[in-house]
Amino acid sequence: MDQSGSTGGQGAPTGPTSGWSAPPPPPAQPGPKGFVYADVPNRAIAYIIDAIILGIVNLVVFAILGGVGLHVYTFDLVNGFQYNYLFAIIEAVIGLAVSGGYFIYMWTRMRGTVGMKVLGMQVGDAGSGATLTQDQAIKRWIALGAPFGIVQALNPLPLLGILVGLAALGWFIYLVYTTYSSPTKQGWHDIFAHTMVVKATNTVG
Repeated sequence: MDQSGSTGGQGAPTGPTSGWSAPPPPPAQPGPKGFVYADVPNRAIAYIIDAIILGIVNLVVFAILGGVGLHVYTFDLVNGFQYNYLFAIIEAVIGLAVSGGYFIYMWTRMRGTVGMKVLGMQVGDAGSGATLTQDQAIKRWIALGAPFGIVQALNPLPLLGILVGLAALGWFIYLVYTTYSSPTKQGWHDIFAHTMVVKATNTVG
């Protein structure tokens, strides 16, 4: 026994060990059971993948249209390059229809686009998680994809095309901001259509 009255040896009680320990990794933002809310970077990458797919489809469609005489650009030695505004708008409207058909079909039949599937994401009803109805998919696409198709359609028109393009850019920034700032990662388009995008926890990097 020492002067403090405590006993030494192996039988003496030990206190908590001192020193720093590595902090636990931050938990993934929880979502429905087995999922986390899909963040902005994952959704942006998925959208880029989908845009590439749609770009390839549009190239094929526009090549077919060119084969039947719908040329946006023409050239001859007298007039030089000519831009056909009517054909440009027709092609843009067709591109808009292709985009709408792609997103609406994939959301309602596959619960996600190709880009979303590659990253392990899916979209469903915000309340029940059920597959989107046709109305929900249309509303979500109108808020998310339609503005950029409209820009493409009106882009050939002087001044108006520029103004619409700037408005679409502002709208895109707003959607990104509302998605990023939402605790459930629901942008305005998700709130409007009552939808939610989630990612399986076993695919989260």
